[in-house]
Amino acid sequence: MSEQQASVLIILSAIAVAALLLQSVAFWFISRSMRNMSAQVNRMSADLSKTIGTLSVKTEDLLSIIRGIAERIQTLESHLTATSAIIQKRVVELDSFLEQTTESARMQVLRIQGVVENVSHKVEETFDLIHDGVIVPAAELNALIKGIRVGLDFLLRTRKQPARTSHQEDEMFI
Repeated sequence: MSEQQASVLIILSAIAVAALLLQSVAFWFISRSMRNMSAQVNRMSADLSKTIGTLSVKTEDLLSIIRGIAERIQTLESHLTATSAIIQKRVVELDSFLEQTTESARMQVLRIQGVVENVSHKVEETFDLIHDGVIVPAAELNALIKGIRVGLDFLLRTRKQPARTSHQEDEMFI
């Protein structure tokens, strides 16, 4: 081997050693970075575990509250359903009652109207009967009595002076 070859071999060996050394240093920095990252990931994982644990506890508390609320809502829903059924039943009963009451009132009004018409007709018949049976005969009797009285007065009275009587009666009449 020549010197030149030996120099090239030494230079190449030095380059290889330098590359190997640089590679070792790079691997050492990579290893150190990996350890730092691993430590950070472990810390973050621990923090995340704590946060998840706290979140899990809070979620459990929230779920228990939601379950309680859901049970109350379910109870409230059943009460509302029962109340709604009762109200609907009462409204139907009230509607039926009002319908019956209205029909009964209508029948009573018709009955009262019939009674009023019947009484009115009877009163008219009674007035006609009283008029025809009492008032007309009484008026006729009264007229007959007046006629008899005038006739008796005429027959029984003495004659007065015609001039004097007629003027006084005419003046009184006017």
